[in-house]
Amino acid sequence: MARDLALEQQWRDRIEEYRQSGLSVKAWCQQNGLKNTAYHYWVKKLKILEQQEAGDNTFAEVVLLPENKNNAKETWPIKAEFSLSFGDYSIGIPDGFNPITLAELVKVLRKL
Repeated sequence: MARDLALEQQWRDRIEEYRQSGLSVKAWCQQNGLKNTAYHYWVKKLKILEQQEAGDNTFAEVVLLPENKNNAKETWPIKAEFSLSFGDYSIGIPDGFNPITLAELVKVLRKL
């Protein structure tokens, strides 16, 4: 079944009108000739659609591996000690990270 974008927008507008009304859901629905169940259905449906659309972002995990004393890379991933959010990106940063590598990664992200 195709999405009815006009109907979705109509309900977005209605929900915004309700939020600005200061009324309870029941009172607002009665005043606008709508059923409470329809209002709650659309609140839930639109929230799910927003979450699905937000999930369309593409993320890539970048794992920096430490060098051992023999200058060979370790093969297990490191857990991030903290994360850095940069625009639409979130980067997990392990303890003992290489700041030069992080700076280069941020430069790349700025160009995207």
